[in-house]
Amino acid sequence: MIAPLQVIILLLMVAAFDAAPQRPPIHLSGFMVVLLVILAHGGLLIRGRRRFTRLDQQLRTGGISSFEAAGIIQKTLRRLIALNTALLAADLWVFGFGYLVKYHWNTANIPMLSSIVWLIAPVLTWLAIWYLEYPLEVRIHGITELSQGDGDFPIHPMPSRLQYVNMQFRHGLSLLVVLLGFDLLTVPLTALLEHLNLGNWSAIASVVPAMILFLILPAIVVRYWRTTRLPSGPLRTRLEDLSRRKKVGFMDIRIWNTYYRIPNAAILGLLPWCRYFLLTDLLLERLEPRQVEAVFAHEVGHGYHRHIWWYLLTFTAADLLGTGISLGAGNYWALSDSSAMLLNFFIVGLLLVFGFSQVSRLCEHQADWFAARHIADRVGDGVQAPVACAMAFSPHGDTDISTPPADELAPIPQETPAQAGARIFSESLTLIMGVANRPRDRAGWMHPSMQNRVDLLTALAESPNKQKQFARRIWLMRSAVLIAAATGAVLTLWAAGVRG
Repeated sequence: MIAPLQVIILLLMVAAFDAAPQRPPIHLSGFMVVLLVILAHGGLLIRGRRRFTRLDQQLRTGGISSFEAAGIIQKTLRRLIALNTALLAADLWVFGFGYLVKYHWNTANIPMLSSIVWLIAPVLTWLAIWYLEYPLEVRIHGITELSQGDGDFPIHPMPSRLQYVNMQFRHGLSLLVVLLGFDLLTVPLTALLEHLNLGNWSAIASVVPAMILFLILPAIVVRYWRTTRLPSGPLRTRLEDLSRRKKVGFMDIRIWNTYYRIPNAAILGLLPWCRYFLLTDLLLERLEPRQVEAVFAHEVGHGYHRHIWWYLLTFTAADLLGTGISLGAGNYWALSDSSAMLLNFFIVGLLLVFGFSQVSRLCEHQADWFAARHIADRVGDGVQAPVACAMAFSPHGDTDISTPPADELAPIPQETPAQAGARIFSESLTLIMGVANRPRDRAGWMHPSMQNRVDLLTALAESPNKQKQFARRIWLMRSAVLIAAATGAVLTLWAAGVRG
């Protein structure tokens, strides 16, 4: 899937060029520019195909294990996607494709058309990358099927190549279509402000369409991702009770259908009337009820601590700081509108890449600790396991209820409830990473590494002093975000007032 960081960089890049296009350093005919773009992206696909073919041969001959191959595939995909994004920058600023589209093809006056045309090459390249990578997924699936044999879990058939590419598109690139709607909502608002001689406030007013998209996005995602309702039964009742006791309202708990390829969970939505919990089919199949509850508690923790609001405030703070600094610099040094806009996007991008990453990782740790404490409370209360396993849900039939093992949540000897909660949640994390064939020590842009999460949970469960230090880190993070947002708002209001 396409990571959120890559989507954000992509959109910032497109928006930056749209706001402040630069003449290309080399002057070529339109035909040569298009040919150069095609050759550049085609060369990237040839490189990817060779890499995938070599991996396929190593798998076929037993040169590497399926786990090692899965890690190499993920690393190769990250590099190809990063190079693809870099090629878009070359398309716009070096090859002259952006200038050609906007001014020679006369797309500047049609909302979103320029952005859509610019994104054709990287989007098609992404689709082709997934198309070329599919045989490796089939190979790994076949090896897994042979290794499992008559194991405890069923072997699900691989989706077709078209279904696989379509799933990747829906999970990743489809968000670009939604986010590009921001342009469509912003155009009439900007025109209205210009008509009222309030054009300097357009950057601030852009928060309005962003908020509209942010509010309605969960309802779009659960339909576009083709999710289905988690059937009624002991498991759903248990999860609903957890959310209700923590006062985290929601619209529905949905099964995220991934052809049993992805073990994951998510919470979507700012407000209860448009908030959804998602649990993938593979997660529900592979995890025990207590582990599903632990993962669900992690997502409830995001809602309980209002992390989505803090994410939104972090984005807003970055936008306000970028706007305020760029407008102030333009007033002080008399920068051109193009230079000020480029400075704005550079600052926003820098703050999001580094600042948002730190906020998100700390929020993940806080949601982990919330889940561990929830399990600790159940351990302390002596609550037993539900009367159904996570696999017992059946979208197409009745739930088969069986008696669970006793004391499913009981701590091991000399283990406190807090340590039991941390252990059970850590086991869930470990299992998810194992099913996903992900290394324990690799961190993502928004998530710490699994090893880092487990180590911190263990430390928090064993030391009250660590808990106080962690609470202080959360307080400092929130204070920094609030101060950044307030500073950005003051700078922006002052700079816009001076310019006006």
